[in-house]
Amino acid sequence: MSHDKRIRVAALFVLAGLLIQLFALLYWTPLTFVISTAVGVPLVLLGVLLYGVTVWKILKEQKAL
Repeated sequence: MSHDKRIRVAALFVLAGLLIQLFALLYWTPLTFVISTAVGVPLVLLGVLLYGVTVWKILKEQKAL
């Protein structure tokens, strides 16, 4: 997978997680809190992790590290 595509996928994960958390914030119930915590937060963390790994690989390829 190309670096550009990986960054786009990471951005989509973060966006999906933030949208879930925003929905949960607007309609706050115990169930939406659980959904926000169990689905939204891991999606954001997965996106951040994927982005970080991709940047790390780009820097390693360019011998910047």
